[in-house]
Amino acid sequence: MKGLISLTFFLLVSCVSMEHATSKRLTGEWLYADKIQSCRYIFERDGTFNGEVFVRAKLVSKFTGRWSVEGRTLLYRYEEDLLGRIPPGALDRDNLLAVQQDSFTIEAADGSRREYRRIR
Repeated sequence: MKGLISLTFFLLVSCVSMEHATSKRLTGEWLYADKIQSCRYIFERDGTFNGEVFVRAKLVSKFTGRWSVEGRTLLYRYEEDLLGRIPPGALDRDNLLAVQQDSFTIEAADGSRREYRRIR
């Protein structure tokens, strides 16, 4: 029984440590771009973020919010979109497929995959 409790504790501590390490690696400015759209995010250490989305070189969203990592999931809670595209309080989540020093790859809710590159 003590072994099971110790193992459970170790796994919980490992998960928290992994989430913290992932969050630390995601802090910074990131860009995804393809032929149609570009998305820029700035993830701050304090759990806030801001960003913008351009479609065919036209700004369609400029937003702020709070972010966190739970396991392999990147969570977003939008607080404001200056262009009104995303309602305040909207929640979003992406599956983190890979997190490197200068890039991270997500699988979005629609099943698409995007690789973001570090800008700074």
